[in-house]
Amino acid sequence: MITYKLFQTGYCTHNAKVALKGEPSYEMKFPAMVALLKHPVHGNILFDTGYTTKFYEETKKFPYSLYAKITPVFVKEKDHIVEQLKRENIGVKEIKYIFLSHFHADHMCALKDFPYSQFICSKEAYLSVKNKKGVRAVLSAYIPTLLPEDFGKRVHFIEDKATALIDKPELNTIHKVFQKPLYDIWGDGSCLAINLSGHAKGQYGLIFENETNETIFLLADAVWRSKAFRENLPPSKLAYIIMDNSEDYKENFQKIVKLHSIEKKIKMIPSHCEEPFQVVRG
Repeated sequence: MITYKLFQTGYCTHNAKVALKGEPSYEMKFPAMVALLKHPVHGNILFDTGYTTKFYEETKKFPYSLYAKITPVFVKEKDHIVEQLKRENIGVKEIKYIFLSHFHADHMCALKDFPYSQFICSKEAYLSVKNKKGVRAVLSAYIPTLLPEDFGKRVHFIEDKATALIDKPELNTIHKVFQKPLYDIWGDGSCLAINLSGHAKGQYGLIFENETNETIFLLADAVWRSKAFRENLPPSKLAYIIMDNSEDYKENFQKIVKLHSIEKKIKMIPSHCEEPFQVVRG
């Protein structure tokens, strides 16, 4: 079975009433979460890499400075995932794989800090940003200089994996609700990826079972707060301006709401919600 830990690597802020329908107007913190999975065969795996202070360096000049103005970011060197892993006695060479949910800066800032890791991501997502620069990149919340130059040589695409054999009740429920293939990352059913596009093209979530046989579903940015899927509170209309595809986002959001309503045994973890971070880390 897989053990996991959550890490907060800085945060950004947005107006709460934009991110969560019905919320009053105030600056809400959105932690940049990274999950460390320890797989019994494939070793240490990161789900995203969060923010680093590279964000400040890469957004000093126009047009990337627009990104920093739209999304105020707060991160210190001690928050870097590399530094936090050191405190767990884990070096960069021990991170075998990095699962990249999508190519927004808050999920990929530390990619260059892991020169020995293999990457796992969506081919659709990669091709959608691969040649983007300048304003076109900013509009996709993508900063090209955060991507390692040899990314193409180290990447494995989710869509090239086989689809999973659905043999557990919780997985069957997820499959029925989403009506999408679950891609078997290792071919052993231990880590399954599912397309959650909308917020970003080719965004994928990750599903696995922990050491207590609990099904964990890392949602990336398919929903921003746990309260949102518990109470069916989507973001305001203004938030859809930054979406790659608002209709896909709405569809996946409602499926997450439905999944929670019919199967509460599944622990769903959004990447920018403080709540599951506090629960898991105590």
